[in-house]
Amino acid sequence: MTNQGLLDKVIEVFDGEIMIPNQWRVDGSNGKQYTVNWDKYHRQYSCTCLGYTYRRKCRHITELSNSFYLKRKGVSNVKNIWK
Repeated sequence: MTNQGLLDKVIEVFDGEIMIPNQWRVDGSNGKQYTVNWDKYHRQYSCTCLGYTYRRKCRHITELSNSFYLKRKGVSNVKNIWK
């Protein structure tokens, strides 16, 4: 699969929008949109949702990270379980 194909699949499955490299706009469960960022230097994600603000982890990051991991492992049917 090409890089563009992988990006299209992530957008389709995760229902997110890639804004700039290493940054995704995702829909929350309450209809709000959040931004998930990947800091390639510190190798960590961040999110603009309140869950990440208070706990330093959130389901938006978990789902995005898991979708990349499963895609790399070759799992073809990656589901978005929180929507």
